[in-house]
Amino acid sequence: MMKKILNWGFVLGLLAFFLAVPAGVLLWSGAETSAYYENRTLAARPDLNWETLWDGGYGSRFESWLSDHIPGRTTLLMADTRAQMNLLGRPVVNDVVVTEEVLLPKLSFDEYTEADYRLTAGPMADRFGKLNDHIEECGGVFRYVGFPEQRVYFQDRFPAYLNSHAAEADTADAVFAEALADRGVTFLDMRQVYAARGNPAAYYSAVDHHYNYYGAYAAYRAILEDLTAAGFDLPVLAEEDLEFQELPYPYIGSRNRKLYNRWENAEKAVIAAQKEPVAFTRTDNGQPSERPLFVLPAADYLPTTYNLYMGGDFAETVLETHRPELPNVLIFGDSFTNALETLLYASFNETRILDLRHYEDMSLRDYITEHRPDIVLCIQNDTFYYTASGNGAVWED
Repeated sequence: MMKKILNWGFVLGLLAFFLAVPAGVLLWSGAETSAYYENRTLAARPDLNWETLWDGGYGSRFESWLSDHIPGRTTLLMADTRAQMNLLGRPVVNDVVVTEEVLLPKLSFDEYTEADYRLTAGPMADRFGKLNDHIEECGGVFRYVGFPEQRVYFQDRFPAYLNSHAAEADTADAVFAEALADRGVTFLDMRQVYAARGNPAAYYSAVDHHYNYYGAYAAYRAILEDLTAAGFDLPVLAEEDLEFQELPYPYIGSRNRKLYNRWENAEKAVIAAQKEPVAFTRTDNGQPSERPLFVLPAADYLPTTYNLYMGGDFAETVLETHRPELPNVLIFGDSFTNALETLLYASFNETRILDLRHYEDMSLRDYITEHRPDIVLCIQNDTFYYTASGNGAVWED
């Protein structure tokens, strides 16, 4: 009898152990719907019904949900990341290349050839050529403003035993610039602008894939110089008009975010306050907004990210300074536009900003026809030059 009781006790104990984890997840999973450090939405609890059981989908979705919501998951992942970095000294952790000075993405050893890029560059440049013609027909001018992504800017910082794709990036950028020129599109290459200044390390973040505010300001001046040379009379924010400030908040860039902010560094985000601010009214996605140019945390100990500039990405933002004597500008692009927007708006009457990844009300062509901006700026980083979707989807025949 005692042996039978012990056996039943063992079975019940084992069953309780196996049920404890999903039971704990059920209790803990309701509060969190997103993973901050992973920058993604957590798996939702799957519905249990005959259909999901029949097609076999319930088991895999249940496993994903269980994995995402297990108690202490973030703490365990942080501990694992720290162990890989500090105890094991791995050069690549969570697909991030860890060097002494900067964090970079892990890249494959597969590369496209020059012939591959030439095959793709033509159709992409055709789209921008047609867009350029349409803008001119509407009375405006077009500039494609290209930026090196952080991994390209710091391509010499990759360890020698890893692939930096440096030669490939150089080729891809040159082929794309040539294709745009062949179609009459003016290309402002910030790689060349930064190179002429000696590629200052201070222009780009060590922990994020974007440039920082110093790089944004250098680009702003280069864009304004080009437009001024083209005959536009624009007010320019000179360095003496700005007060550059290093913010006190911890800065968690996109690279260090993948490491759960375990890479020790002292980098802070930078902004520049206008000494005589240019007033503006703002709408986001068609709704009046009181959102400022720089959206800061409520306390010094709270972290901030690149989304502090303009508050992140919106489908459409309009900034109006109510100075009709100045030209109107339309800017489209992804997050590389955000820091620039806080500077560019001050030089125009009306600044319209679109992110074509999210804007769906009308085509870019129709938007330009309706609003007829004097200047249109496409702002892209070079890892998206050959991407036909999102902000590369600029023309449909």
